[in-house]
Amino acid sequence: MIEILKYNQNMKNDWDLFVSKSFNGTIFQKRQFLSYHVDRKFDDCSLLFKKRGKIIAIIPAATVKYKNKKTLSSHPGASFGGIVHNNISFDDCHKVVELLELFCKENSYDDIFMVQTPSIYNKHHQNELVDYVMKINAYDNNEYYISNVLNIENNIQNQILKIVKNKKRTLSYYNGLLKKYNITFKWVDCFDEFYPILVKNKKKHNSEPTHSLDELEILKSRFPDDILQLMLYTNNTPVAGMTIFKANNKGAILFYSMFDYEYNKMQPIPHLMHYILDWAKNSGLTFIDYGVSHLPQASNPLTPSRSLIKFKEEFGCFGVVRNAYRKKIND
Repeated sequence: MIEILKYNQNMKNDWDLFVSKSFNGTIFQKRQFLSYHVDRKFDDCSLLFKKRGKIIAIIPAATVKYKNKKTLSSHPGASFGGIVHNNISFDDCHKVVELLELFCKENSYDDIFMVQTPSIYNKHHQNELVDYVMKINAYDNNEYYISNVLNIENNIQNQILKIVKNKKRTLSYYNGLLKKYNITFKWVDCFDEFYPILVKNKKKHNSEPTHSLDELEILKSRFPDDILQLMLYTNNTPVAGMTIFKANNKGAILFYSMFDYEYNKMQPIPHLMHYILDWAKNSGLTFIDYGVSHLPQASNPLTPSRSLIKFKEEFGCFGVVRNAYRKKIND
């Protein structure tokens, strides 16, 4: 028999341990991550599912109220969440979904909204069991996001050669820029140099960073080995950087990849992309997630950014879908 429990602070250690050992858990589902927000407070309603006293699944979630509608939502503080499990069986997964819906009916929720962790983050196989169970239980899958992922190859130098060829460039061209502009790279422990570049870049596109500077500092202090900041300098002047979230032992996400447009001629982002391939290989990662490619300001926020997708494809990336599921509970 499977029981459903609402998360409380006393369960924190058990929760995070389960995420660490789970089949598809990432940094985004750990309690240390979900509680980092400075100015944004969420009505947490995360759930645990136990069988014979042992956790078999968790759902990081929060109650979201909008226009008199009450939604049990994938935790708004994370890129994705959904059902985290440890190679759950079909019958148990089906029962988890049944218990989830029963909980929502008993607690007067109007609907359920979940963004499932992409199957590429599964630690062993491309298991899409959860997606299948959601679909056969009549969850609406009209909302989905395209992300672009780059597999890490065995021979990094050959991979870089293929990338520069895709860019219709040569390795000597990029090496020439490195020397001409005295470009150097450095992993740093704070975000003071990067954040002004990030804000300026986002403002150019009429948007704002997802995280405040304080929030990034908090995340770094909680995950010193998993939240990383790489900077690019020209003559010791910071002009570009990448904020990398190591999601789990399989992959990392380039959460921010920004540069000062005044220095575009030195090709800062390709240099950073080449640099992190060695880092990813040495870290034992199998892929890098370059993030979603959409136009949030468009009338339909799911509209793909074709230019951004093309830019990522030139590095050898392929498309991965982040599925979002919604189901009405109480009409």
